[in-house]
Amino acid sequence: MYDIDLNLYKTFYVVAKYNSFTKASEKLYISQPAVTHAIKKLETQLDVELFKRDSKGISLTKAGELVYHYAEHLCELAEANKNLIDDLNDIKKEVLNIGVPTHIGTFYFVNYLKLFNQIYPNVKVNIINKKSDEMLNMLIKRELDIVIDTNMATPNDSTIKVQKVFDLESCFVCNHQYKDISKKGKLAPKDLNQYPLILPSSTTANRKMIDKYFKEKNVILKPLVEVNSSSITKGIINQGIGIGWMIKEFIKDDLKSGKLYEVKVDINQVLTPVSIAYHTKYVNDVAKAFIKIFKDSN
Repeated sequence: MYDIDLNLYKTFYVVAKYNSFTKASEKLYISQPAVTHAIKKLETQLDVELFKRDSKGISLTKAGELVYHYAEHLCELAEANKNLIDDLNDIKKEVLNIGVPTHIGTFYFVNYLKLFNQIYPNVKVNIINKKSDEMLNMLIKRELDIVIDTNMATPNDSTIKVQKVFDLESCFVCNHQYKDISKKGKLAPKDLNQYPLILPSSTTANRKMIDKYFKEKNVILKPLVEVNSSSITKGIINQGIGIGWMIKEFIKDDLKSGKLYEVKVDINQVLTPVSIAYHTKYVNDVAKAFIKIFKDSN
């Protein structure tokens, strides 16, 4: 009984594959005497002659042919094992595809991406901005690994898990041109229509949630501007065009500094649920790592 020296079998395999000690030396980046020594050592261990030598060169003996198939399989297993370890350890080969809407991506998502990047700096991240239903369809088709969104609907697919992680409070805000309104106390819901309003588009889940709260007060809001980008909404508010609906977390620094002012309205506190969705059957290790970071950070 002896220990198997993979290098001996690898050397033998390359010599046999190219029918040349010289070629094997070049492929293995070792000297030709080292190749010869390895073959002699393996022949001694196995107590057989592996090659026939004549004026035409070398060829495998019957025993050599049997050992060749064994060595080929052994080298393939070794290579497969190496590739498996590389895939586990070399995380830079991984790609993470995340769907996230602009209003989350611009102000909030980057914080989690930074945490993830600190742990997995070599993972390539593709960020997709589309409508909520489009991103969920991409997730179902495995074109995305994760979707993070507000007011996310549960898709008609049992393999997709949608999990609420936290809530974000929303409010109406204005710049200095309307700051006197912010000092009047709570506005009656119907009085909001006296002012130019900036709201999300009527087709969005966010707008439908807003309308639901105001319908409970028998009020239908009539916006001057409808826009689906939080960054654009903030820009419009900063220009004094009207009073806009924003998630508080996105403008907390502006409220603190006095650049923007909250306009309080007599409705129940509006909380926007933020959820993460992923494919339970096909979720990979990198996606699991991001999901854990996202959940643990809230």
